[in-house]
Amino acid sequence: MAGIENPAPEGTEPLRAEYLIIGGGLAAASAAETLRAEGATGSVMMLCAENLPPYHRPSLSKAPTMREAVAPQILVHPEQFYREHAIELRLGTTVRAVDPERRIVTTKAGEEIGYRRLLIATGSTPRPLKARGAELRGVHTLRTVADAEAIRQTAAGAKHAVVLGGSFLGLEIAMALRELGLEVTIIERGPELLYRLEAPGLSKRFQQHVESRGLKLLFDTTTAALHGRDAVRELETVTGIRMPCELVVVSIGVTPTTEFLAGSGIALENGYIVADDQLRTNVPDIFAAGDVTAFYDPVFAQRRHIEHWDNAVKQGRLAARNMMGRRLRYDEVSYFFCEIGDVGFNVLGVTEGADEWIGRGDPDPAERSFALFYLKDDVPRALFSIGRPADETRIAEDMIRYRINLQGVKDRLPDSDFDLEHLPLQTALILQGGGALGAFECGVVKALEEQQIFPDIVAGVSIGAFNGAIIASHPHGATEALEAFWEELAVAAPPLPAAWASQTAVAMRILALGVPNFFRPRWMPSFQNMLDLPVNWKSFYDTAPMRALLMKYVDFPRLKSSPVRLLVSAINVATAELEIFDSYVDDLTPDHILASGSLPPGFPWTVIDGKAYWDGGIISNSPLDLVNERCGPDGKRVFIVDLFSNERELPSNIMEVMARRDEIIYSERVRSDLRHRETSAAYRRLTDFVLSHLEPAEASRIRHLPSYIQLMGRGAPTSITRFVREARSGEHPSRDYDFSDIAIRAEQEEGYMVASKELTEN
Repeated sequence: MAGIENPAPEGTEPLRAEYLIIGGGLAAASAAETLRAEGATGSVMMLCAENLPPYHRPSLSKAPTMREAVAPQILVHPEQFYREHAIELRLGTTVRAVDPERRIVTTKAGEEIGYRRLLIATGSTPRPLKARGAELRGVHTLRTVADAEAIRQTAAGAKHAVVLGGSFLGLEIAMALRELGLEVTIIERGPELLYRLEAPGLSKRFQQHVESRGLKLLFDTTTAALHGRDAVRELETVTGIRMPCELVVVSIGVTPTTEFLAGSGIALENGYIVADDQLRTNVPDIFAAGDVTAFYDPVFAQRRHIEHWDNAVKQGRLAARNMMGRRLRYDEVSYFFCEIGDVGFNVLGVTEGADEWIGRGDPDPAERSFALFYLKDDVPRALFSIGRPADETRIAEDMIRYRINLQGVKDRLPDSDFDLEHLPLQTALILQGGGALGAFECGVVKALEEQQIFPDIVAGVSIGAFNGAIIASHPHGATEALEAFWEELAVAAPPLPAAWASQTAVAMRILALGVPNFFRPRWMPSFQNMLDLPVNWKSFYDTAPMRALLMKYVDFPRLKSSPVRLLVSAINVATAELEIFDSYVDDLTPDHILASGSLPPGFPWTVIDGKAYWDGGIISNSPLDLVNERCGPDGKRVFIVDLFSNERELPSNIMEVMARRDEIIYSERVRSDLRHRETSAAYRRLTDFVLSHLEPAEASRIRHLPSYIQLMGRGAPTSITRFVREARSGEHPSRDYDFSDIAIRAEQEEGYMVASKELTEN
């Protein structure tokens, strides 16, 4: 496969891949790996311009690589991995053009490759130096293994080196060359190092640090010319300074590798591929990930492009999942890790636009224990962290991601002993399905709002989705709308002497006639469905009345901008897969809510974009899973409403048997994550044990890698409060479809009392 650049012989079938990936970097490798890990069954093909499988580029700017040839450990995966996972790796293959109409990619050699879904992850190219003499031998950029080897060979015979550019990569290169014993000068066109830190005090500290290591610095100047006969021997600045050098490394920025997209119709912005928050381009079935993208970042509500391996890995994974139809937002907080000699640090989020900076620890890089919080209107936007605990950094990541207002505690941030895990991050409300029992949830919401507890996230299934949609549409005050909604669902109960008889009468009436504003029986055809014969029925009832009721109480166009994020689930009838509808991702309509409550055989499936959906409670009536998947498991105050009892006396008749069966099927199944936490703690102990056998400096370096922080760092703890609807002795089997006015009022009152008592006691 390596080096294939020849078109297929005439008369043979053209190449085609279900999932075609253009690129040979981390984003591409992560996407291919994720496709297989997530169960993609179609063919996967990667087109890599280099003759090497994907590798870790950050290693190229480190001293060991400058000193010795690149080791095999630099590879993301050995070649055998791609064979074992049926990923066709075509090396030395450069793409010349993309034709979205024909769904064809053309290589430089003229070979055409078809695709069903395409991912473009071609990365970026170093910006060349535009100065006289830039073509001389000894002038390099650093992007590939070949570049690193060329720099290594030049450095072996050099005494003086100049690095053009004082940003992250430039400083890493300069420090690595200094460790090799070269005299190194950094030329920065601006007035300070690391200008992207947006913190002059930090930049000054790093200037002092690198100068203490023997590096020379020139600011506010650029290169006028390079001098030498065949190889560079001298550099001249525009200010007239001349300095000897046998090696020049140009690190003045990059340009996206997108020239092959000319005429494709794929939208570009300053050369970067324009992608939305799901990494989709403007062309159907074409995605983009990594350095090449200008993507919409929902965390900061702006378009960004990020040039770092952590972002490439995360975007590659998410793009792969969305190529499989998952519809996930890229709402991650970006990590940027840099090592300047023996000092490594992380930068999280967006440093631009802050109006307040709060330090924590000693800012001297030599002390190696400092954090700087970047705030705007008391909300953290970014974090600079050097030598701080992984747990602290993980919690700060969530603070940025969820825009936590720190006004009440920011005066305590400078205190290194102040534990960030005590900050409440998000409030989530979990609403089960349960038909008429959903009125209990209405009472719970009233009690919560009286205590000034308002959710940031509502996850619901079935009737919980209906309640959740109303809550998201009425943030900070949903009680009145919920009570009005349930009043419209209520059916007047006949005034019979015995409560049991009244409940039975209502149940029979609802079974026969339906609920006027919710569902109507198919055996009572309307004018619109006179020809709906029983032989064609796929359900006993029609839910069209509920669609109108939802439109009355839910402002669907405003859900995307609501401060309350709504998550609902439904089952794809054709694939049997549980799908999540997310108000921050999808343009929700009444059909999305109805789909979550389309419980067969009573209710028909609901069709959305040509796909049929049933009630999500069939697979999982515990929508806490939705919150964990979409919003993460850490740092939340979770309120769960349990509508079905886990314990009850044995049923005494067939109706009670069926009712108990449903209780067991739909009971809340969120279990303690004690075992998961025990396993995680065991991994942490094992990792700490392994690190204890390394040199302290190397162990410290590993502990501050983004991957270590995200895997080993503990986020803020999550608290769970449950509001349980207790089973009543002699409860009527029709309780989940008893929409009588008496039953609805009773459920609301009980939900209110249970929640009020629980909140008061806790």
